[in-house]
Amino acid sequence: MHSPLIEWIRATSLRTRLTLWNTAVVILLTTVTLLIVRFSARSALYADCDAELRAASREIALAVQELSGDAAPLVAELRRKAASHEERGWFLHLLTPDGATVWKSDHCPADVLNYPPKDVKQVEVVRQVGHYRYVRNRIDRDSGPSYLVRVGTYTTGLDNSLAGLIRLLTGMGLGLSLITPFAAYWLAGRATQPMGAMLRTAERLSPSRLGDRLPVRGTSDELDLLARTINGLLDSVAQHVDKQEQFVADAAHELRGPLAALQSSMEVALARDDLPLDQQETLSDMLDAARHLSKVANDMLLLAESGNPAEPHDHLVIDLTLVARQAVAMFSGVAEERGITLTISADQPAETLANPVDLRRLLSNLLDNAIRFTPSGGAVDVRTVAAGETVTLEVADTGMGIAPRDLEHVFDRFFKADPARTHGSGIRSGGLGLSICRSIADSCGGTIGIASRVGEGTTVTVRFPAASPSVLRSLHSERPALASQTAQPAAR
Repeated sequence: MHSPLIEWIRATSLRTRLTLWNTAVVILLTTVTLLIVRFSARSALYADCDAELRAASREIALAVQELSGDAAPLVAELRRKAASHEERGWFLHLLTPDGATVWKSDHCPADVLNYPPKDVKQVEVVRQVGHYRYVRNRIDRDSGPSYLVRVGTYTTGLDNSLAGLIRLLTGMGLGLSLITPFAAYWLAGRATQPMGAMLRTAERLSPSRLGDRLPVRGTSDELDLLARTINGLLDSVAQHVDKQEQFVADAAHELRGPLAALQSSMEVALARDDLPLDQQETLSDMLDAARHLSKVANDMLLLAESGNPAEPHDHLVIDLTLVARQAVAMFSGVAEERGITLTISADQPAETLANPVDLRRLLSNLLDNAIRFTPSGGAVDVRTVAAGETVTLEVADTGMGIAPRDLEHVFDRFFKADPARTHGSGIRSGGLGLSICRSIADSCGGTIGIASRVGEGTTVTVRFPAASPSVLRSLHSERPALASQTAQPAAR
């Protein structure tokens, strides 16, 4: 089981994770570098110190070897050597192999004086006693006793120099550690910036907008390879969808002719006066089935056409309120015949960019569904609202409603909810009306949603982008108003 920290890191964005990892790596490398520099600097400082002490001790040992066995000349020579190194803080100590002091300089520390000689048979030894470091040389003379000479110095100065270097490097490391998260975040942003463009393009992709492709920068890196791979997949998907839509359109087109001929033949047969009653009933059922198949074929053709959105030059500035009033006027007779109250609540213009034919088709499908599934005595209300950058169309009915389990499927092709929604009217649905509405809304850059409660009614809400003032001025100057297509003048 992962720790909460690991789970939190996994839940963050890629940019944040890159920042955290880069910061951690830089801090780790900085720490390791500081440790290496500290030990390397200490080794170098002490190695230089030891080299100087060795050179001095060997020089003194050679001078002592050349003197006679009398101690007075030895002490005089040692005083002279000590005076020459006094400004460097060095000390000298001459002793016998058994540890008896023969002579010491004024600055020779007690810790060194009291430290007994070890490994006296070795010619040269380096020792660290507390904060003091010395080199001990053995002096063997042909005429006279052997001596040990210690030449040392205080290591406090070396330690202070090393501590100053460590403080400087630590300060630089802390400064680098403070700057690293910001630099890492900026670099991670630069590295993931192409992914942001790819993500925005992917969010725009939809079955009605398969022409968009992920941007390729031409750098031949992993992101470009990923973009090319996904673009190849999108090309294959787009070709497959185009072939499927073309097949549906061709099939629907081929079915319309035979179905129309079959429907006409049965209508002619039903018009005969000498047709037996049982045959009339059979032909009537067959005619209803043929009409239903004709409607399904027409809906399939419309759905295939709506899957290919209109080009921008086919979009006009449409007053949604005016189109809604025309649709309500067209369906008012059907609603009155079925005993349904059809009203419209639209007091202000609601302009959007859309194909006028598609927009009328959308309203017709919504009103047809609302009236079809509302019982006698019910009501259907159409409302348009323009608010800010959005134009909203609502079609609400007081019908039987849709079960919650069916709501997420109502926009699927050929989906049919509970058969009880037909209310025994005998009118069958092809299951494509709302699919066509969704395709039209997508092609206009809008959205469609549905809310329903069983026994209370259903409300379908369609939202379109409002036509911007710049678009209105442009269209007003370039195109005349097309009253027949419900396009309104662009000037406000």
